[in-house]
Amino acid sequence: MKELFFELIKTYKEKHIKNLEKSFVNDLSERIKDDLKIRSSSTSIEDIDFHKIQMDKIKVAKFVEIVNKLQTEKIIDSKEIRGFKVIAKTKKFTGALQLQKKSKSKLTFSDAFNNYDKPYKFLVSLKNIAIEETDYYKYFVDIEYKTLNKHGFPVSGGERSEFNLLHEISDALKHDILMIDEPESSFDNIFLKNEVNELIKEISKEIPVIVVTHNSTIGASIKPDYLVYTTKLIDKGELVYKVFFGHPMSKILKNSDGEEIQNIDILFNCLEAGEEAYYERKQQAYEILKN
Repeated sequence: MKELFFELIKTYKEKHIKNLEKSFVNDLSERIKDDLKIRSSSTSIEDIDFHKIQMDKIKVAKFVEIVNKLQTEKIIDSKEIRGFKVIAKTKKFTGALQLQKKSKSKLTFSDAFNNYDKPYKFLVSLKNIAIEETDYYKYFVDIEYKTLNKHGFPVSGGERSEFNLLHEISDALKHDILMIDEPESSFDNIFLKNEVNELIKEISKEIPVIVVTHNSTIGASIKPDYLVYTTKLIDKGELVYKVFFGHPMSKILKNSDGEEIQNIDILFNCLEAGEEAYYERKQQAYEILKN
């Protein structure tokens, strides 16, 4: 404790002496300035804060260093969704039109972009444009998003549609229920079976999932927990909808009025274009192709 006490006294004396020296120099400077004012009729020179000037230079240099690092092209984030990968990459803007597009306005950025490679001058130029100060950061670096397929190449139009579907389904857990209407209308059966069905079954463990389909790949291979079949008919000149429901393995489906319908007939008509078409494909096409 004694050593610490003496160390504190020593530190205090050193700081006190420095403060006295600063005070002495400042007082001397003020006296010299006052004497010069009395002996000269010229306009006195305003005080110059050299410390502030130096600190401003340091701040500008640090700002330039940070901006240069931000503008270095690199991947800053990536996310994988069932074989697809979304990457976010930083890159520099290449023209004033990109800045205008970023602003979502008709403002002119030509003069500002001339200073784009000089970060601090560019910042000063942005202040001459009618944009919010809180938006300045948007114009220093662009962020490009790319979606890649399982081979690491940019997705094609069809692959992008597949990714969009998977992405939307994956986000379903943010909600209370997922409803999908005829996903087969835009995708092939292999993709539906291997990707969509598997993802749907995973999500169905957490929230209810309702799928409307006329495709056997979705309807049968998804192995649903429950079936709902809606049919419409004309009864005494009026349009009537009847809803039948039951377990997928039940031979009979019923409606709220107690009416029954054969499950196999529904599956054939909805998913296989009828019993005749099903057996025709099975016997005349698939069997012939077998070894």
